[in-house]
Amino acid sequence: MRPFVTLAVALSLLALPLAAQDASPTSAEQALMESAFNGKLEEVQRLVAAGAVVDAADPEQRTSLMWAAFNGHTPVVGYLLEKGAKLEAKDSNGRTALMYASSGPFAETVELLLNKGAEVNVQGKLEGFTALMTAASEGQLDVVRILLAHGADPALEDEDGDTAKSFAEQNGHSPVVALLENPPAPS
Repeated sequence: MRPFVTLAVALSLLALPLAAQDASPTSAEQALMESAFNGKLEEVQRLVAAGAVVDAADPEQRTSLMWAAFNGHTPVVGYLLEKGAKLEAKDSNGRTALMYASSGPFAETVELLLNKGAEVNVQGKLEGFTALMTAASEGQLDVVRILLAHGADPALEDEDGDTAKSFAEQNGHSPVVALLENPPAPS
């Protein structure tokens, strides 16, 4: 789990604060995103039952599913998917829930998304990063292992010609580098 961070702080960390956008989600949609971000399953269930739109997005097209995945809240991710959340929805930078989950130590969330059919080799619009590149850059060995087992392509390059391995090397994650040099066969 990430250190406690409010949704507002996370948005500012991503340099995309809601207040700076043209359109804002309704209060129910905002509450759903915040509850998903904070892993409050019962509140998410209450809001959805009261009619909150599961795939409502903020102005940068980030959904509750993405926010739950970002913090590795697997039960919330599973519930939102059961309620019809779009697995392959993309934010304004082309990032999916799988890409968000891959940034942290959230192997269980990544596994769930992949088992539900998440596309493993999606490249975002912002420099062409993949979930594998993100996980490798952050040194998330277990996540890298799962992504590879589900067919992540370690040879994909971003716009600068960097691969998951080069990101791991640049950030000093030698166990990830070793795994990427000798990846297991996809299952």
